[in-house]
Amino acid sequence: MKKNFLFISLILTLSLNAQMSLNRDTVNLKIKENSVYFKSPFVGGINAGQFSEIDLNLDGIMDLIVFDKSGNKIIPFINNGLDYIFAPIYRENFPKNLHDWLLLADYNCDGKNDIFTYSSGGLAVYENTSINSLTFNIVTPLIMTDIGSFETNLWVSPDDIPAIIDVDNDGDLDILTYGQLGGFIELHKNLSIEKNGSCDSISFKRSELCWGYFYEGLSDYILNCQNCQCPQISHTNLSDQVKHPGSTILALDIDNDNDNDVVIGDINSNKLNLLINGGNNTNAFMIDVDTNFPSNHNNTVPVDLNFFPSSFYLDIDNDGKKDLIASTNARNYANYFESIWLYKNTGSNNNPEFNFIENNFLQKNMIDLGKGANPIFYDYNNDNLLDLIIGNHSYFNLNGSAYSSLALFENTGTNINPEFNLIDRDWLNLSNINLNIIENIPAQNLTPTFGDVDGDGDHDLIVGDKEGLIHLFENISGSYQIVSPNYFNIDVGYMATPQLVDVNRDGLIDLIIGSQDGTINYYPNNGTVFNANFDSVITNFGGVDVDSAYINDGFSSPKLIDSSGVYQLFVGSYSGKIYQFTNIDNNLNGVFTEQNSVMSTIWDGKKCSFDLKDINGDNQPELLLGNLSGGIAYFSSKNVIMPENWKCILGSCIDPGDGSGQYQSLLSCQNNCTYNEMKNYKKDNIEIFPNPTKNKFTISILLEKDELVCNIYDNLGKKILNEQKINCNITCKKTFDFSSMKKGIYLIEIKSKQNIFYKKISIQ
Repeated sequence: MKKNFLFISLILTLSLNAQMSLNRDTVNLKIKENSVYFKSPFVGGINAGQFSEIDLNLDGIMDLIVFDKSGNKIIPFINNGLDYIFAPIYRENFPKNLHDWLLLADYNCDGKNDIFTYSSGGLAVYENTSINSLTFNIVTPLIMTDIGSFETNLWVSPDDIPAIIDVDNDGDLDILTYGQLGGFIELHKNLSIEKNGSCDSISFKRSELCWGYFYEGLSDYILNCQNCQCPQISHTNLSDQVKHPGSTILALDIDNDNDNDVVIGDINSNKLNLLINGGNNTNAFMIDVDTNFPSNHNNTVPVDLNFFPSSFYLDIDNDGKKDLIASTNARNYANYFESIWLYKNTGSNNNPEFNFIENNFLQKNMIDLGKGANPIFYDYNNDNLLDLIIGNHSYFNLNGSAYSSLALFENTGTNINPEFNLIDRDWLNLSNINLNIIENIPAQNLTPTFGDVDGDGDHDLIVGDKEGLIHLFENISGSYQIVSPNYFNIDVGYMATPQLVDVNRDGLIDLIIGSQDGTINYYPNNGTVFNANFDSVITNFGGVDVDSAYINDGFSSPKLIDSSGVYQLFVGSYSGKIYQFTNIDNNLNGVFTEQNSVMSTIWDGKKCSFDLKDINGDNQPELLLGNLSGGIAYFSSKNVIMPENWKCILGSCIDPGDGSGQYQSLLSCQNNCTYNEMKNYKKDNIEIFPNPTKNKFTISILLEKDELVCNIYDNLGKKILNEQKINCNITCKKTFDFSSMKKGIYLIEIKSKQNIFYKKISIQ
């Protein structure tokens, strides 16, 4: 029996007579590089990651949340004990429109990490209210703090990351953040314990304006800053110190003296600085600065990110010791390739020893092309298999200069079962060609399109760039050669995203080009098959404008698709939404009709660019979606076929494998990994009581007489009870004693001759 698993099911009208479904597929399209398959190719990239722990699937094990500041994207990972498995379904459990920064910490001491995130002028808090599934409720949209004469918002910059930690060890969470004047760290003390005797409320008072008695300047730190007249800058002592916006704070006890030292990342630096607290937990006093952290803590490799580092302290490898992660906190102008540095802690939580492991934690398992991803399917080697070319916005070289490239993924599979091999991250060597004719440097934000512009029977290449220009590479016997930089002097402003397509159906290939302002420019071909001529333009083509509420913030990325002889226009945007338009044929000078399509519900990050083509021979297109974080997501028009032995365990569709707990892959599910209808019974006919329980529980099933067997799995997918028979006579009941089992969530699998279904039991 095959099992069909729909991860996300979307109905998209692509022709007048048919509908197709698009399903997020993280499993069935294989991609490799240097003979090694990416474990999770479709995570979507990570630029400026912020790292926190939370129990996503309520199994008692802390999982991982990455919040990518570059695109404001939640990236959830399940911790299976051996690795982190991408689980995008949990993204839907988080509040919408989180932005700038996000940290998870337990403010009310209930054992569940809550959300602290940026809110206009400060920070908001969402309580983790999870019982049977992950849920959050808003506690306050803006934390207030008592500054003496009145209360005001507890100010945190959107460019900073504060420290949310129990500074004074009284049992509730305090906040360390830079003040609005900059340079000095403020301590906002939580008075919940003092006022209520518990930590289940939010009540803050600004207790210190110069916590730690130090000042952060442009390039160094002033310690023993008792004469700094904080928070006002002394013109005598600090005349050359002007605070810049942007600092990150990590507070931890690094020398086992029961106080908080701080690791600070700065917008003007590529290093992390450790400040040692020579005071105590109620009177901090910084006495020393380590500017090469963590090289002096059992490691010879200091953090060296090219711009604005941040740091996070959490247990990555399940050994009970918190490890160090360094990333960038920059929105732009940073090297987002290999930007997650992992240091393993071989010491203790309060006296760590950090050993450098890798600079591409998580990123090594996914397609990550730095900043931005602009994909297109194209058969580059004429083997009748669609290959994949992806342009990116930028990498950074060693001297800090940005450049763009095209990555070539060759299809080494078949027409039915494609498989891609990343064979060249700089196809055609475009990173060394000075396509930016204004500055005479390599171009950025390369976006490719292919078509025959000279009538010689092969497809030429046009790439758009950040400056709004396009460049023609002629296909000469399979070799692409630059023949016309700034092709026809076309300039759409910024962020040119071209497509070669016969718009007016006159047999000549035309150009449509998206741009940063959110509109589309149409360049009809006024030449011939053998000599294209794009010397005229229709701006604001179709009245399309995908600009957001902000000026010049659309980043339109168009794809005109012929669906059974009728054109439909799909347009990516900076918001990450894909817009759909109809009423195009015979209306090229008019206004197209925007469709309220479920296509617009697909989202995988901001600044989306995409391609729609049939790559598996089912006569319906697949969607490959690029985003600002440099990665891609894949949506197939087929149901995702799951192997026979896959099980829905704790909300995740996995292959239990040999029982060792090592998953081969993971998707999301609710009760099982099939969408076959249950003919004989429904979920409501199944009862497990009591649930939760400390020891014994009973399974009761109401249905006609049938033969039933029961299997029970632990949270790692290991079968702990095998083929337990349940006696049935109208009502089927069986009692189990789990008093010797560990606390946690277990999965119960009940099988009849025709059906399989699942329930969870919580042992407390």
